[in-house]
Amino acid sequence: MLTKWFLIIGIIAALPLAGGCGNMFFAQNDTPLDRNWGRSYDAAKYSQILNPAAQKNLAPVTELDGEAASRNLTKYQTSFEKEAPEPSYSISFGNIEGR
Repeated sequence: MLTKWFLIIGIIAALPLAGGCGNMFFAQNDTPLDRNWGRSYDAAKYSQILNPAAQKNLAPVTELDGEAASRNLTKYQTSFEKEAPEPSYSISFGNIEGR
């Protein structure tokens, strides 16, 4: 008789545990987050593309002359040669006033 009660209590205790192991009792519905996953990244990427077919155009760029391009390249390369500013440290002890 006692083993019968242990068996019944064991089965009753095992049912919620078995139900928690999987999603067999509840149908899983797609949430709006699941349906739109990754769309903000794609929207940001596509909004930055001016001409999506630019890779198909193999003609050389003719809008910028050589002298202006050379100056731009030199300015870009020398922009990395600047030294970092000295770090400044300050120590504060709160609002201390001499009275």
